[in-house]
Amino acid sequence: MWNFTKKFTEINKKDVTLAGGKGASLGEMAQAGMPIPSGFIILSTAFDQFIKESDLIQEIDSALYGVDHREIHTVENVSEKIQGLIKNVTIPENIVDEIKKQFKELDAKFVAVRSSATAEDGTENAWAGQLDSFLNTKEENLLENIQKCWASLFTPRAIFYRFEKGLHTTKISVAVVVQKMVDSEISGVAFSVHPVTEDKNQIVIEAGFGLGEAIVSGQITPNSYVVEKEPREIIDTNISTQTRGLYRAETGGNEWLDISEPKASSQVLTEAQILELADLIIKIENHYDFPCDIEWALEGGNFYILQSRPITTLLKEKPNQKSQNGFWKKTLTTIFGPRKIIFEKITRDTTYIMQEMWPYGCSEAVEKEYGWKNPYTPIIINYMSQGSIEVWENVRATRWLSSTILKKNSETSEFMDEVLKKYKEKLSAIHKLWEEKMLSIEKIKKLIEISKETMAYYIPYYYSTLDDRTPKNVMDKAIEMRNEDDFFAKNDIVIRNSLISLYPELKGLETTIFFDELDSIPDIDILKKRREHFLAVQGAERLMITLDEFNKLHPNFIFKKDVVSGEGSNEIRGEIAQKGRVTGKVKILRRREQVGEVMEGDVIVSPMTTTDFLPAVLKAGAIITDEGGITSHAAITARELKKPCIIGTRIATQILKDGDIVEVDANKGVVKILERL
Repeated sequence: MWNFTKKFTEINKKDVTLAGGKGASLGEMAQAGMPIPSGFIILSTAFDQFIKESDLIQEIDSALYGVDHREIHTVENVSEKIQGLIKNVTIPENIVDEIKKQFKELDAKFVAVRSSATAEDGTENAWAGQLDSFLNTKEENLLENIQKCWASLFTPRAIFYRFEKGLHTTKISVAVVVQKMVDSEISGVAFSVHPVTEDKNQIVIEAGFGLGEAIVSGQITPNSYVVEKEPREIIDTNISTQTRGLYRAETGGNEWLDISEPKASSQVLTEAQILELADLIIKIENHYDFPCDIEWALEGGNFYILQSRPITTLLKEKPNQKSQNGFWKKTLTTIFGPRKIIFEKITRDTTYIMQEMWPYGCSEAVEKEYGWKNPYTPIIINYMSQGSIEVWENVRATRWLSSTILKKNSETSEFMDEVLKKYKEKLSAIHKLWEEKMLSIEKIKKLIEISKETMAYYIPYYYSTLDDRTPKNVMDKAIEMRNEDDFFAKNDIVIRNSLISLYPELKGLETTIFFDELDSIPDIDILKKRREHFLAVQGAERLMITLDEFNKLHPNFIFKKDVVSGEGSNEIRGEIAQKGRVTGKVKILRRREQVGEVMEGDVIVSPMTTTDFLPAVLKAGAIITDEGGITSHAAITARELKKPCIIGTRIATQILKDGDIVEVDANKGVVKILERL
């Protein structure tokens, strides 16, 4: 008979006061037959007994009574005092004996030791990352880490969170989960409901190589996949390059290891694995009958669930609220084919023929010239200001191209010189066409075709400037070449003028003609309609629909902001974690010691946020990070606090400086620099 511990199979979701939120959830899933790594729970009664026998109750209560949580130093002083008391007291022998017996029965060399507060992982308060966990724990440091988990109930962040949530007068205890450690080849987080759009028919899965702690903490930007429940299919895949991963160290604990190419830029989960995991997520959601936030791992081809908790950031559903997803698929996707829809708004200052050339010409020309098959679509949807939609390059394709070019350059130092030579030859051919006096549709087509060929040589230089590993001599050549002759802009002008010369009635409408319509120009009335409000679908028949009409059909649709910004741009783009729009002063936040420097309304810009940043986050007007996905700490905290948040920008801390005034438009995933310090 165990007094202070229980195996997972002896616990269910009703045992939160004994096992804490995390422990009760693991027990519930174990009893339901989910693939949970075996383990046991050191019950909250063990902690309560430890505190009682150590005569610490009065000292802890007295210390907490003197906390002013708005004065960070008082929180830190009290935390240091209480944690010191807990860590320096010997655990009663009867509790130690029981823990050791359970550990022996578990028969595991490495375990995860996780705190599980009795007020944690509820439907209202997530306590996201507020308490400590210790991965890859060995028998020799098991008791020490258990005691650290107990003490973490009184870390500065946990004390602060308790006061902010009005729980400082509530009795809170802590259990500890001891779970056989999965040696994760791949791991991640999944949401059974899209946490940003709140579409109940969509699952979001984030995945990375190594341990999932790297994703949860926001230290890497993971792959992300969106899976539709009905019909079951993958509707969005975003691949991020992962250059390092968190793995088990041979001596215990964790260590960062480099991940080399081609693995670094590869898709982490196969489509079959994504769908298998999606089935498991739906099974868990159906069991609980509420949306779930799930941590998972993959070892030896098998998925394991490490924990599950309610998603606390979703809005309460309004009566008769229905998903627009089915209508969306009927009106658009089924007409034009799954995962092939890319929209463009025709604008008066854009020659569409040249825009149409880019997505096809880019991939076609590179593959034809070098044999490089880009695994990613070279363009994606991008929502721009002033109600327009335009197409930008896909950062996954950009990264793949820049990495391939860099590798090629290292294999042969003459590669870029040869590219530049051929580029100039193609430019010379284009110049000759410009000089020809003959006007014809055939000449326009020839200009477009040779421009596609020119792209094969333009691209290596262009993309080499987007990779910070590019050697300086290559970068210098690329910048010089890009400034030398912008043939794209000139071609726009030549093609426009040629069309107008051939068909004077097209003046003002030349930007609305498609490449495949050059032999038979559409009726003027059709072109006029396109000029005003038109969404074009690449590679399919065109859809006449206004942006307003489209938004009504699918109001939760998010246009991706996945482009590369640079020093010359006044905009930085990333992924939306929590919608909203604010203007504020930038505060770069890298270390816990800087938390007190954040003023009310500041825009926090950080490589990633940690739980120690919570006091600063509460003051902030918005959050911007370099790394992380929509399941990272920054994203979850922002949604819980309803703070606008843009994540995964990759470059925000490099571009922005303390004191810059920025507009954070997290409805569009854009940070605009308004004023430099």
